[in-house]
Amino acid sequence: MTENRASQVKTMAFMFVGGAVLGAVAGILLAPKSGEATRKDITGYASKVKSEVVDAAQRTKAGIEAAVEKGRALLSESKAA
Repeated sequence: MTENRASQVKTMAFMFVGGAVLGAVAGILLAPKSGEATRKDITGYASKVKSEVVDAAQRTKAGIEAAVEKGRALLSESKAA
């Protein structure tokens, strides 16, 4: 039953992301802007998203490294005791 629930969650997440992408594409294609302006907007948006993803990845990496270090410290303490 847990596998079925996980599968449903994955399906819903995929549908949500797919809908968001389709909505963004439709919005871009139907926007009353010239191609050049639209490409400029896409480039700016992609750059912004890239920097946000890099920042999130760095924060995640730092968090994982801190958790690993804390785990090592706890393991050392438990071995010493």
